Amino acid sequence: MLGHTINLMSRVRVRFAPSPTGTLHIGSARTALYNYLFARHNGGAFVLRIDDTDASRSQAALEESILADLRWLGLAWDEGPDTGGSSGPYRQSERLERHRAAAADLLERDLAYHCFCPEERLEEQRREALAAGLPPRYDRRCLALPQDEVRRRLDDGEPAAVRFKVPAGEVVVDDLIRGRVVIGTDALSDPIIVRSDGVGGYNFATVVDDRDMGITHVIRGDDHLTNTARQQLLFEALGGPVPRWAHHSMVLGPDGGKLSKRHGATAVGDYRDLGYLPEAIVNYLALLGWSHGEDEVLELDRLVRDFALEKLSPSPAVFDLAKLDWLDHERIMALAPEEHERRFAEWLAAGTPPQAAAALAAAFQPSLVRYGDAGALAAVVLERPVLAGTLARTVTAAAVQLARIREMREAAPEWLTPAGARDLLAAYRAWGKELGVAARDLLMPLRIALTGSEHGPELPFVLAALARDETVIRLDISLTGNAAGEPMPTPGDRP
Repeated sequence: MLGHTINLMSRVRVRFAPSPTGTLHIGSARTALYNYLFARHNGGAFVLRIDDTDASRSQAALEESILADLRWLGLAWDEGPDTGGSSGPYRQSERLERHRAAAADLLERDLAYHCFCPEERLEEQRREALAAGLPPRYDRRCLALPQDEVRRRLDDGEPAAVRFKVPAGEVVVDDLIRGRVVIGTDALSDPIIVRSDGVGGYNFATVVDDRDMGITHVIRGDDHLTNTARQQLLFEALGGPVPRWAHHSMVLGPDGGKLSKRHGATAVGDYRDLGYLPEAIVNYLALLGWSHGEDEVLELDRLVRDFALEKLSPSPAVFDLAKLDWLDHERIMALAPEEHERRFAEWLAAGTPPQAAAALAAAFQPSLVRYGDAGALAAVVLERPVLAGTLARTVTAAAVQLARIREMREAAPEWLTPAGARDLLAAYRAWGKELGVAARDLLMPLRIALTGSEHGPELPFVLAALARDETVIRLDISLTGNAAGEPMPTPGDRP
């Protein structure tokens, strides 16, 4: 059964229609991105509609969270609940009368019927079908009711839903990604298009709104294919043009299952809170199921220019956190130093001196995967260490060297730039060379005294991240066990 098709000369209009019953899942964000890219590539409109007919689970806070996540990703919509537009309102809960009017039209033309079956009977029928290994399907008991009985029961106030009468035959879905998909209607149950409380069912409300909003292309996950068969029949029954369908693959976890909490972060907000760059998230989501050959670090304008639904793979895409980490690191490395410093500083503890933040940003940029790690990395330098065991013995054995660097640092400015710190260390090494002290015996004790570790960022960055007084205090503690400035060994004393 072929339906109407959109005039390809008409302006492209696509929509993303999340339900405010949860946060924005990373897979849903990918759907939003594909819709955005398709609209921008074709000079069309990207519509945001909120499917909030599930009143018991929909929350205004979750709606705002979804909108905030989309804004953070940079996916600006042309029409929506906050921006308005010529096809509003853009919340389904505000379009209920339109859904009811469309259902009344189908009832009038004998393409739908009232169903009085209580939920208990429907649930029993569902259990029996599943037990028999069959898909649940309504038995159409109420389709055979005489019209005078239907009117009487309605007049008596008996609750009734409205069901669409699925015609016999086949539904041919011409999918832009998957090609021709044929679904027999014998596998489709007559869907409820308006519930007994007067609220439109998902498939019906979606079709009515897509028709009224002039949606030309529906781009979504392939888990909607069965819904698409029902929706195409509803489009045909309502007399509206059928949009072009495009069902992209699902995002799977590393174990091949649907991406879920057991795989770690799944919501866009989770990745924002972990400190990933939105550009990296968008870049990575675009690559899931869409190959660009050797080009992988792609800006949004490049994605818009190159996007084509036909290039999307119908095969499932596996979420690879290591690949996302690599992309985020590449993005961090490409930032201008000032921008990187600003972003790094945002993740440090309040009150961190800007000189320290700048030095640490430069120190960790070559290894930073995401900005959420900045605080823990900086703490290695900013938190005063406690020495014990072998580390304490190492600094004690280097008392003469540490006394000398203490003296040099105390005579230097309050804050050193990394370049200034390199100059200071060069002078320190020159002093040690005159005395025959190896560079390792100069620098390793100093690193331990300042950070409590044998490993970490380069020493010039450590010295630049610590103010003069803090550096002197740490050296005093490593030498005397306190910061009171007790007598220290003279530079001429040899270990």
